[in-house]
Amino acid sequence: MKSKKLFLLCSTLFLLVIFLFSFSNICYGADSKLVNTINKAFEQIEKWLIKLATPAAAVAVRYWCFYEKV
Repeated sequence: MKSKKLFLLCSTLFLLVIFLFSFSNICYGADSKLVNTINKAFEQIEKWLIKLATPAAAVAVRYWCFYEKV
């Protein structure tokens, strides 16, 4: 009796997991407005970081060349 209940519980859990993963990509396949907004914000932050990092890299290369000569 106990093994029968355990088998029933395990098989039910297994089927539940299978159905959850098979239907989840259908339900959540599209990006919502919030996700699009967050993606655009991260893209803008990435552009700002590149704009800030480029002069800093040039200064670092310049000082490295200066230290090589000294």
